[in-house]
Amino acid sequence: MRVAFWLAGLGMIVLTIIAFYWVPPAQDFRDPGSARIILFHVPAAITCTLCFLAGGFFGWRYLRRRAPLDDARAAAANEVGMTLGVVTLLTGMVFATMQWGKPWHWDPRQTSFLLQLMIYAAYFALRSSVEDDRRRAAVSSGYTVFAALTVPLLVFILPRLPMFKEVSLHPSNVMASKEGLDWFYRTGVYLGFATYWLLAFGLYRLRMATFTLEARIDELADRVEHQHSHRVGWNLRVPAMAAGTDGETSETPART
Repeated sequence: MRVAFWLAGLGMIVLTIIAFYWVPPAQDFRDPGSARIILFHVPAAITCTLCFLAGGFFGWRYLRRRAPLDDARAAAANEVGMTLGVVTLLTGMVFATMQWGKPWHWDPRQTSFLLQLMIYAAYFALRSSVEDDRRRAAVSSGYTVFAALTVPLLVFILPRLPMFKEVSLHPSNVMASKEGLDWFYRTGVYLGFATYWLLAFGLYRLRMATFTLEARIDELADRVEHQHSHRVGWNLRVPAMAAGTDGETSETPART
């Protein structure tokens, strides 16, 4: 996890340097210099999408296996995806301001991506509204499977329909077309992918560590409150409490 953060930090520094000092201004743009922001915008958008799809996969796996760890994995992946989604939206608004005169135009791609983030905002609202652990995991896992199914529709399909593509100001098929990006920009975007993937992995691992810590704290608090020395809840990898011979309790160390 620490290695991922260090590499992501180094990659972000290098990406910033090459964006401002190595990548040339793009042609055919109202503000050629601001096109450099795609080195940050495009990788963030793709990484956000992959995180949402990963959250849907872990949610589906929870519904099959009922393993609490899968619910935590789904929530962690969705939280990282939401964070990168906000980065995508903000960098897109900066680009829109420089190229189109104002940050928001209700462009089909802007609108569909905003709708995607609103769907996942509802996911987090749903999780916070259910107190029971098992019920929260089941309901939110079912929802995240539904949300993941909307990702290809809202990100890749709907904005590219002819009726929306004709009125969109957003550049299209930039990565797919060999003529869309020159060697400088393509190299920068690939570095951006590596940087954001490392950052996403580090954030995911950090969130999973906090989930495990929260589960241990909740489990131990439940044992103390109910005086169940042998009680083991359904939370993540919490060690059992063994009763000592003198009537006191001792905790079995967790295995890693």
